[in-house]
Amino acid sequence: MVSGSEHDHSQRIKELERHMRSGPRSAQELVNALGISQPTLSRTIQAFPALFTTFRVSGDRTPKYGRLRDLPGGLNPRQTIFRISNTGAMETFAEVEFLTGGATLERTPAKTTILYEGLPPYMAFSSPSGFLGRQVARAASALDTQFPESLKDWGDDHRIAYLFTRGLNLAGNLVYGTASLQREMDFRHLAPTPQAQKLAHYVDMANQLKDSAHGSSAGGEQPKFLSLVEDMGHAIVKFARRGSRMAELLPFEHLALQSLAAVGVPASKTQLLASNDYVFLEVQRFDRIGAHGRVGMLSAGAIDDEFFGARDTWSEFAARCQQARYLSAADVLHVDVMAAFSELIGNTDRHFENISVLLGEDGEYSGIAPAYDILPMRYASIGGGVDPALTPIVPKLSTIGAKPDVWALAAQAAHRFWAAVQQGQLDLPVSQDFQRLATENLAVDRAFLVPLLPA
Repeated sequence: MVSGSEHDHSQRIKELERHMRSGPRSAQELVNALGISQPTLSRTIQAFPALFTTFRVSGDRTPKYGRLRDLPGGLNPRQTIFRISNTGAMETFAEVEFLTGGATLERTPAKTTILYEGLPPYMAFSSPSGFLGRQVARAASALDTQFPESLKDWGDDHRIAYLFTRGLNLAGNLVYGTASLQREMDFRHLAPTPQAQKLAHYVDMANQLKDSAHGSSAGGEQPKFLSLVEDMGHAIVKFARRGSRMAELLPFEHLALQSLAAVGVPASKTQLLASNDYVFLEVQRFDRIGAHGRVGMLSAGAIDDEFFGARDTWSEFAARCQQARYLSAADVLHVDVMAAFSELIGNTDRHFENISVLLGEDGEYSGIAPAYDILPMRYASIGGGVDPALTPIVPKLSTIGAKPDVWALAAQAAHRFWAAVQQGQLDLPVSQDFQRLATENLAVDRAFLVPLLPA
């Protein structure tokens, strides 16, 4: 037989859970809602550490209480996030607790406590996305039915479960949970692919992925995979079947990044390879140092979502970051040149995941990341076997404005780019159609730039 006090206690637990279902509550809110005293509330919370947590957000003296979340597979809602330094050393980055209502509580070694309404920006950034994310979802669902096969059906709970059980070799320098940390330790024993064998290895990878890669460019997502090779180290490898429009454009991405680097804009290092069936573009990862060192990074989308909520244009984002002292004037110049150059070569895919910011060892923003994913996407396949017509570009001022120093650098890079295409001076053959288009685009750029360049 259950005593009256035990029944009351059980009811109190249920009432606490009900009131915290949509998120954390203050002590005063819970005391008033349940009609109990503060000491009774504290004793009840402390008696069930597997259900509830107590915290004070930094800068707020009011204590709050939250109900810990039930996660897929019985994953513990209290987890540790680790950080890998630029020398490869591992250390604790933060302790996190996942709460009902979708909130995440972060406690750092520096004794700061932050409550995020959803996932922290760095965790949302680390979560699977795009072409690689779709492969992750399929692989995870094949091994564990708790993960939906389609990435579109994943919610935050699935993202948490993946990061803290299966996360490996993620972008940036964070590792989620001890299970993933062990996977990273095991990953260190992986031998890089010898340079002489990498093309054959890439062909094997492309053949494995070709069915899932079909039509992926419809979403602007180039088929790709990760690699570790002797000469390039850690790399992202994009691929396309020879004879396709995207196979023509991958050398253009290689050329575009070289053209930006030639005018002083930091750009990712790339290398082209080709087999009988595929064209490959190796992009060296700028978030890796040597075999084991890592560099922190966040996409512009993750930063903008946390602090600004605008997601408008690259130039406006950079200006906001300079005002907030996240980026320097030199960083803003580089972003503006990347945006202006994109206008001059027809790069229409300037979303907020195609530009990133690096983080220093102290966790502070340390500058704009090297340029990546810049190419004439105006001409990219749109899916279903449909390729856009090779019509001349239509550059706009966008939000870059009339900045002679910006347009002068962009003009140099764009002229270098289109002149190389026009003359067929690429590592792989250029079609006559693209050579003719380059001639037209050089003329378009020249006319467009007349009022924008220094006298």
